[in-house]
Amino acid sequence: MTLNKNYGYWSVILGVIGTLLLILPYLVAPENPQGLVVVILKVIVAAAILLLSLGILSSILAIKKKEKGSKKYFGVLISVSIILFVLLIPIFMGIGFLLNDTP
Repeated sequence: MTLNKNYGYWSVILGVIGTLLLILPYLVAPENPQGLVVVILKVIVAAAILLLSLGILSSILAIKKKEKGSKKYFGVLISVSIILFVLLIPIFMGIGFLLNDTP
């Protein structure tokens, strides 16, 4: 039964599905989304954020229960790497522009 799995298992599943849902709007969105498409894209992104948050929560619960294996760290790892990617890319771009700023 899938509902009787440990928290590490759910951490991996929720992290992977959340990441795929976060990538999905970039793949399926038209050039200029309008109307119902915008609402659907917002729902997909909100679901991705919710699933990634649940992945972090299940990782924390797995760590507290001291489950064996490294699956318990996956939910935290995937969410933190996405956040770092979103935060660090503009910073590295700014540093690159500053270094290449030749008159």
